[in-house]
Amino acid sequence: MGKKDRNLPRTAFVSLRDMPGTRVMFWVVDECPYCGERHLHLAGNLRDADPADTLGEVPAPCQPGRVYELTLPPRPKRKAGKEERRRARRAARLDDLDDEG
Repeated sequence: MGKKDRNLPRTAFVSLRDMPGTRVMFWVVDECPYCGERHLHLAGNLRDADPADTLGEVPAPCQPGRVYELTLPPRPKRKAGKEERRRARRAARLDDLDDEG
């Protein structure tokens, strides 16, 4: 098989911002995967549409021939629950006892 296809869209993480004094919302790409600059993409009106509908592949403003995929950043991992932390401490204690004996 040949080289990896380099024309695949790259991922650009976005945040939703509104324009002060208006109902217009924008997706903000803080760091473009091609040029590293900040770009804005229209997300719609506050009242009319769901901004998530405008996520997906869009042309990069710095290089219109290339596209990137607007996606939300991944959510942070949830903190472990109390029981899970207790199990981890017990397992660590048992491992310490096994190492000593």
